[in-house]
Amino acid sequence: MLLCIDIGNTNITLGCFAGETLRFVSRLYSLRQKCADEYASSLDDILHLHGVQPKEIDGAILSSVVPELTDCFTSAVKTVCGRTPLIVGADCCGSFRTDALPVSQVGADLIVDSVAAAQKYPLPCVIADLGTATKLIYLDAEGKFDGCIIAPGMKISLDALTRGAALLPSISFTVPETVLGTNTVACMQSGSVYGTAAMLDGLTDRILAELGIESASLVATGGYSRGVLPCCRRSFRYDEHLLLDGLRMIYAAEQKEEKA
Repeated sequence: MLLCIDIGNTNITLGCFAGETLRFVSRLYSLRQKCADEYASSLDDILHLHGVQPKEIDGAILSSVVPELTDCFTSAVKTVCGRTPLIVGADCCGSFRTDALPVSQVGADLIVDSVAAAQKYPLPCVIADLGTATKLIYLDAEGKFDGCIIAPGMKISLDALTRGAALLPSISFTVPETVLGTNTVACMQSGSVYGTAAMLDGLTDRILAELGIESASLVATGGYSRGVLPCCRRSFRYDEHLLLDGLRMIYAAEQKEEKA
């Protein structure tokens, strides 16, 4: 089995594949103060919770945007599974290609999303990844990464708003009944949900206009996508496990190259 790990700023996502079948998905908080042994204990518990013995893990791959947790979780995987995970980056990026900038300057999450979308969807393609940050990636007709837009994510934006405005409460990301709110909570929900939807629509329009392209595949992933997409005017296809699929694809490509 293949263990895929994505370390984000908010969560660590774990996915276990048997071939191309995703056996389970689990998540941990990205806590920089935790040590390797604590993550090893959590990983061991998760594997057993889902009926997987550590010795069944015969490969692992890890992408990370939190450098201080990369070595920590790598050590945890070694302790529990006896495997050293591949680390996504310039030296391990599968079929990822770009002429826009050096691969070393592209975030691991952007690499993995791009690899998965290029293999799963018609090209060109716009990928919206709504997590801690909101990202829009453009892949050209050959599947090459041609650039990206990064904006504050929904929670970061809302947290900044509630910290900076004393009378505004914390809210959930529920879609309000109308765009124009008639109470404080509904007004804030509209700004967060419909505001993000309008940003996705508007930035997608600008990307395609800038490149002189009439249409592209539109794919969305990330924790906040499911609630936002119904409010978009453009039709994005939701792919919950795009990043895990990308990790699996990169691992397979690296193993094939190693055997060649």
